[in-house]
Amino acid sequence: MLRDMETPSKIGVSAGNFDAIEFARRIAKALLPARARALLPKVLRNAPLVARAWPVFKRPGPLIRHYLNHTSPPEKRIRLKKGGELILSGHQLDLVVLFQVFCDRVYPVDPDTVVVDIGANIGLFSLYAAFSGAKKVYAFEPNREACGCILENIRRNNLQDTIVPYHHAVTSRSNEVVTIPKAASPQNRIAYGNADNDERESVVTISLNDIVSRESISRIDLLKMDCEGSEYDILAGISAPTFSIIGRIIIEYHDGKEREIEEDLRRHGFRLEKQVAETAKMGMLWFRRG
Repeated sequence: MLRDMETPSKIGVSAGNFDAIEFARRIAKALLPARARALLPKVLRNAPLVARAWPVFKRPGPLIRHYLNHTSPPEKRIRLKKGGELILSGHQLDLVVLFQVFCDRVYPVDPDTVVVDIGANIGLFSLYAAFSGAKKVYAFEPNREACGCILENIRRNNLQDTIVPYHHAVTSRSNEVVTIPKAASPQNRIAYGNADNDERESVVTISLNDIVSRESISRIDLLKMDCEGSEYDILAGISAPTFSIIGRIIIEYHDGKEREIEEDLRRHGFRLEKQVAETAKMGMLWFRRG
């Protein structure tokens, strides 16, 4: 049984110089086991994200602990409170993407929209888009292992009619051969040429223009790009007619080229709505037509 809550003065914090975080630490020391106390500073630093995670996931406590410790849950299965099940690859960054997509909602999706997901990885954003009411989601991922997770996630959630998965690397040109690391990871980058060692595998490329043509896509309400540096090549290969059917673009940029992307998209009728820099050379850009 928890004992009565002590006042700040009783646990050694002056009421005249009250520090909420220090007060919380002292309360935790008095009431929590050592394992929970060790996580408290991380919980406090990430309090808004932790609060947003609580209504999203079933059994959020262990999931939050793994997220804060940069580990992957051994079960590799996440259940959502509103229904739905997510299968992870086991990579420690899966949870970072999961929290960005489902808790931070960095890629907002409107109902009845058409979405193209370039760099789908294990399909977390594609699933989020489908759960948010997207009419159709075209998911492109070059890594075979990650594609297996996408297919399993589609099957478990009966989204075969909503999510269309492609095992392709999207670039500016179709039908070329590139390589990708064999292990699934949100940080995988492609390289040109055939696989020359046991750690990489070959995959065929496709351009966004050919995606639109092959699927007879008349509109793309949201183009999401998280492709670890390939975004510049992909954008360079998009034709004016293809650009004209795109409403919004959300890009994770790399190598400090955000101004080049902004200038290019401005020429095609897009305006920058928001930018968040994660490092000096990497961050996210939100664009809208008009």
